[in-house]
Order: sequence, then C-alpha cells, then structure tokens
Amino acid sequence: MAEVLAADVPEMDERIRDCLPGHEIVFVRTLPEAISTLRHNRFSLVVIGLHFDESRMFELLSHVRSLREYDQVPVVCIQGLEVVIPEGVIRTFDMAVKVLGGTAFVDLRHTALDFQRHCEFLDRTASAGRSLRPS
Repeated sequence: MAEVLAADVPEMDERIRDCLPGHEIVFVRTLPEAISTLRHNRFSLVVIGLHFDESRMFELLSHVRSLREYDQVPVVCIQGLEVVIPEGVIRTFDMAVKVLGGTAFVDLRHTALDFQRHCEFLDRTASAGRSLRPS
C-alpha cells in the first residue's frame, strides 16, 4: 500500500479512489494546502489534476520537483473532468509535464479510449513507488 497525495477537484475523488484501490490517499484542494501537506508527510506518488486549484497543475508540479526529498517520487498529472480536449492538446500536456520532471499526463475521463489502461498505470506506479511510463 502506497501513500498518495492527490491534488484535484472534489469531483475526481471517486475516480482517483477507483484507480488506486488499497492505497492511502490524501486529497488536497489548494496549492498552499498541497505545499503544507508535502512538507509534513512523505508520499510514494503525487497525482495532480489539470483543474487543481484553478488550473495550477504546473505550479504544483514545479514545486514538487524543487523538493529534494521528492526528486525520485513519481508525479502523474491527470485530466478527468468530462470536458472536450483534443488528442493533440493531451499530447502537448504530456510533453510539458515530462519537460517539468513529471512522469506522465494521463487521460482519466470515462470517455477516454485508454481510460482503463491509464487507470491501471496509475495503480502500478503507486505500487512500484517509482516512475514508470504508460504502456
């Protein structure tokens, strides 16, 4: 069982729990809350939603990567709200996340073609406690 920090909107809680069964998940809603929680806990995986705290995903990702104790901890950014995002934009988000030191950007919308595979990737990454790559 891994300890996971999930920074996202409340609407994503159930989906994140479904993708990470058996893991202990701490949910945060704001950037200051996330920074404080990271300071006082040690997580095996950080999950950041695209819509976290008014779309501050990249800001939190940069902060996590600035922390020496989190330099080997995987950070997976996700999109889960059922909004239309073209596939090309999702690929651009994935590239940007990786440039900033994140593991991947995955689409967890129920309508996504790779939803189940991405959900399983999230669980495998939490269980491994290290950065993997989506297959």
